Order: sequence, then structure tokens, then C-alpha cells
Amino acid sequence: MLLRLILALLLLPGLAAARTLSVGPEQPFATPSAAARVAQDGDTILIAPGDYFDCAVWNQNGLTIAGTAPGVTITDTTCQGKALFVILGHDTTIRDLTLARARVPDRNGAGIRLEGQGLTLRNVRFANNEVGILAGMPGDGAIRIETSAFEGGGTGGDRPTYAVMVGAVRLLRIEGTSFKGVKGGQIGTAALRTELTGNTIETGTGDAPSVAVMATGGAPILEDNLLTMGPTAPRLAAAVVAMGNGAPELRRNTLTNATGRPMALLLNWTGTEPSMAGNQVAPADTEVSIEGLARHMAAILLHGTVDGVRGLAGRIKRGLGGW
Repeated sequence: MLLRLILALLLLPGLAAARTLSVGPEQPFATPSAAARVAQDGDTILIAPGDYFDCAVWNQNGLTIAGTAPGVTITDTTCQGKALFVILGHDTTIRDLTLARARVPDRNGAGIRLEGQGLTLRNVRFANNEVGILAGMPGDGAIRIETSAFEGGGTGGDRPTYAVMVGAVRLLRIEGTSFKGVKGGQIGTAALRTELTGNTIETGTGDAPSVAVMATGGAPILEDNLLTMGPTAPRLAAAVVAMGNGAPELRRNTLTNATGRPMALLLNWTGTEPSMAGNQVAPADTEVSIEGLARHMAAILLHGTVDGVRGLAGRIKRGLGGW
């Protein structure tokens, strides 16, 4: 009787033993998409080195998708007109691989399109995608990005956009990650809490760049980041723009300005007093600016509703604001 009960429990959804699915030449699955079609909750997908002209839709929860050695590249193919990896499941971990050259007709082809809740990235390289990560679904999930790299691309939509675009999730944390060569901006976040620690963030290489960090949700917390602007200056003369709720916190960040015009480390449109400590800016630059705050607040009053505020934030995130 006890044995029958144990077997019955193992057959219940979510209680079956997690498996390892191997992808690559001479492996059980030739492509990531083949593994995605049969994966179950909690499985680990291990991908051997090689160039995979493939895309995958991951529906399962608790997956780990990992390269087994350097040289794993998913490239040049998108699913559902969205991304190389479309993630519908929750609590996914991806590590040790490259996602490259995502292109779609709408020009917002992403390395990863997150439509579930919860994503952890470690040692993931995004190379020349229209958008690196696009996560528009609000919710209680957290997005954590560690020791990764975003290179090139960033030209989605009618105008250059951001390498990382995140909606109103509970937490966006990026640590030890580099951003360079993206023609638009780098991080656009509406997360309720945004934490950026120990990153190298460069912007200003495109014809119409945006700021390095645009925070429209909760107050951003930046510590020990190097922010490099130039040679082209964004319309808003700042590395970081905060226009959400709560007081921004910036500690021990360095602003390197190669635009030839004065810049601010932080453009603070929150209406609160920011917490600033140990930041480094050149004598011609400023640590904090509130330039344009009055016009921003007047525009919010003109819109008059919460939807108006959200629409205004969206316009600025897309680089369409007139401030």
C-alpha cells in the first residue's frame, strides 16, 4: 500500500523527478527547441558548444538552461515574432551562453522575452540584438542578472530603445554586468525596486542615444557603477533619470563624460531628496540636477490621472518626450 502511494505521488504534476536533457551534436536533442518541446517542470537543459540557428519557447517552471562550455550561441532565429528565447514559465535560470542577432519585423527582437515571473541570468552574453531583454509583464517576480554582457544592437521600434526593458516587476537586480555599444539607452526599468551594483554602463554611441538608466517605477539604488556617456549626448543631459516613487540612492558611482557638454550623474524628477554619497563627477558636471522637473510635474497635472502618468513615463522611456 505504501509503495502504491509513493508511486501515485510521483505521477502527480510537479512531483516527478527532475531530469537532465542534453542538447548538441550526437546528443539526444539536436537543438534547444527540441528539448523545449518535451521539458518538464524542474528540468535542466545542458547545451553543448556550437552555433544553433534556432529559437525556443519555454513553457515549464523552474527550468535551468545552461551551456556546458564556452562557445554556446543561439542566433538568428526568433519564435512567435518575439525573441530567441520566449519564456512563459516561472523561475527560470539561464547561464553560460550567448544570445545573438535577434531580429523581428517590429524591430524589437529580443534575446529573451520574459512573459512568466522570475528570471536569473549568470554569464549570459547578449550580442547585437534589437533588445537584449524585454520583460513587460508586471508581477511579483524578480529579475536577477549577474556577470553578464550586453553588446551592440538596441535599435528596436521607431527609435533606439534600451538593452534591458523591464515592466513593473517586484525587483530588478543587475550586478557585475557590462553594457556597451547599444545605440539607444541601456536600462529602462519600471520595477518596484531596481538595484544596480558594480556594473560598467556605457551609452552615447548611437545617433540618438538615450540615458544609461531610466527608472520610472520605484526609486533606483546604484552602488559602485561606472557610467560612461558619449561621444553623443542624450537629449536629457544625465546618466540616470529617476521619475518614479521614492528617493533615489546613489553611492560610490563614477560618471565619465565624453560628450563635450555638462552632464548630471542623476536627473531627479521624483520630487524627493536623493541619498548621495561618495560619487565622482568631473568639475564641469553635476552630481544631481532637477532641470525640467517643473515642466514634468506640470505635464503630470495636465494628464490628471494615473493612466496619464503611466503614459507619460512610457513616452519618455521610448525617447518621445519633449523635455
